[in-house]
Amino acid sequence: MSRSYRVLALALAAVLLLVGLAKLFDNDEPDVGAIAPVGTGDQASSDTLGDSATDESVTDVVDGDEVTTSSSAPPQTAPCNITEVLRPGATGEQVTCLEQQLSDAGYATTVDGTFDNETDTAVRAYQTALALEVDGVVGRQTAQSLGIWAGPLGPMPATDFDCPSTAHGAIVDRANQRGALCDSGEIVYEFPITTAWSQPDPGTYPVYAKDLNASSILTGRYSTMTHFVAFTHGKYQGARIAFHSMPTYQDGSYVNPLDTVGDLDYRGQSSGCIRVVPDDAVRIWEWLAQGDEVHVIS
Repeated sequence: MSRSYRVLALALAAVLLLVGLAKLFDNDEPDVGAIAPVGTGDQASSDTLGDSATDESVTDVVDGDEVTTSSSAPPQTAPCNITEVLRPGATGEQVTCLEQQLSDAGYATTVDGTFDNETDTAVRAYQTALALEVDGVVGRQTAQSLGIWAGPLGPMPATDFDCPSTAHGAIVDRANQRGALCDSGEIVYEFPITTAWSQPDPGTYPVYAKDLNASSILTGRYSTMTHFVAFTHGKYQGARIAFHSMPTYQDGSYVNPLDTVGDLDYRGQSSGCIRVVPDDAVRIWEWLAQGDEVHVIS
């Protein structure tokens, strides 16, 4: 073989070797059993979706949030009005007003002043059609959409009726920046919270994971938090949303002062999770088990 052919053969072998190495290091197939990152509302975790409480720390990223502004209440447009929240079992003129408006809107119900199963079915159908929380309860939001609300224009505080169905449960009220723990349908403890503006959406969610320690880079600085009780996922990156203690920086300072928890001016400081003071974080951790429900009412 001439020298030129030997040089060409060596060059070709080198090219083939480089191509093989490139394929080895540029393989797009994930490793079998690789775990994709999951997250929290203040964060997104790189741990597994374990169902049991763990002492291991999980590292998190931001889910995101959108600032929303309160709009003025729609004007009362109906010839009648209601001034209080109506639920199944209620009777009287205000129920008659509700039933008349539902009937006029095309939702079949007998106008008899009794909030019975027929009225409940009509209310739920109406709430479904308007993408409201489907709970059969006619509060300010549902009544405003019907044009019959003449009660307080501010957010309605939580009551025992807002407790979820499990024996132990919790309430999240973003509008009032308040939370509550429930025991068999009764509020037994209320506490201040700091939440996002736009999530979690109203609804009822089961607790599915608990992590004793977690960390975050929410503010661009590394911070840690404790007693992480996850019950839903964020709307933007699917990150986990949970109750947890106010995060602290490495120097021991809090991300926000503890006396700001519950302050309406600090709503939106979280990107999804429910921040609470340390003592309340411990209380929530000890109260809620996996499967217990959290009812987000606003």
